[in-house]
Amino acid sequence: AAAAAAPHGEDPDFEESLRLQRRAAVFLTNKQYRAAVEEFSAALFLVPDDAVLSPQLHIGRAHALNGLKRHQAATNDARMAVAIDPNFAEAYSVLAKSHFYSKEYADSVEAFENCAKCLRPGETLSNFDLAYLSKARSALEEEEASTSRSASREEMEGAPPRRSKPIQKLKPPRFVSREELVASTPNLPPMPKAWPQQTPGSPSILRVGPEREVVFFSESMGIKLNRGPDGIVRIISVAPSAPSSPIAREGVVYVGDVVREAAGVDTRRPITNVMWGDTVALVKLAPRPIKLIVAMEESPLPPAVREELSKDPANHGPLGISNYPQDVGNGSGQYENEL
Repeated sequence: AAAAAAPHGEDPDFEESLRLQRRAAVFLTNKQYRAAVEEFSAALFLVPDDAVLSPQLHIGRAHALNGLKRHQAATNDARMAVAIDPNFAEAYSVLAKSHFYSKEYADSVEAFENCAKCLRPGETLSNFDLAYLSKARSALEEEEASTSRSASREEMEGAPPRRSKPIQKLKPPRFVSREELVASTPNLPPMPKAWPQQTPGSPSILRVGPEREVVFFSESMGIKLNRGPDGIVRIISVAPSAPSSPIAREGVVYVGDVVREAAGVDTRRPITNVMWGDTVALVKLAPRPIKLIVAMEESPLPPAVREELSKDPANHGPLGISNYPQDVGNGSGQYENEL
């Protein structure tokens, strides 16, 4: 279901999450459950605790997870939706069906009953929910009857009835300091004086310079794009636009430039692999001329992107990394597309 209107003004994260929700709904309708889960997750990353939209995103992802038969994960999503909006009837409905798929019939019946309590006066459970509620009650009665028959059989055979042992409460864990743990562990090698720097402690913030427009008139754009592991799209190779070249463009583009917009698609935020694939297809099919908005990156490049930049000897030319204010290091690139 589409999100209800909320007083968010010009919040770009909220608007982007609505767009992701619409895309996810299309994937869900077409039973493309993995793509739907990815889109719903991307939307929840932007609005994790919105009182109106977040419960709907959790429920949408729960539907997709049930389609993938990941019923426990779907149950967790439905519970998160209920936690944000305790009066959300659809959340209880999805929670009940997720319990049913997991054969947790007592929890399923309870969730359906809570769903009915959240309905407005005069409303009743849908025929679909009523059918599942009837099946859950029947399965629960069968379980109880089976347990009763088993107990009666044991009693007739003289066996003592089984009694479930009470679950003992565990003591709360005792906090052990790192120094105490190290001191109590025998034969522990000494700690190194300095640890090697393997990964950055926190993700760096993307900083870019002024944005520039580049217009491409030819079918071949003469550039190679890379969606890095941080979800940012960069230009990692640029073919020179010589007079005899079939490449025709207006504006200057450098290796290492960050793509801020491509054929009307806003790429200023990190994008998922699915979104990137759709964007590449749109750029290839769009009629010329086509406009890209780029900007020079002023923050340190991720190692994966630095390696991709260093692979191409052409990147040391007039439009390459020799004129770009970034060092070239080691890493591994991903998701390249030549246009």
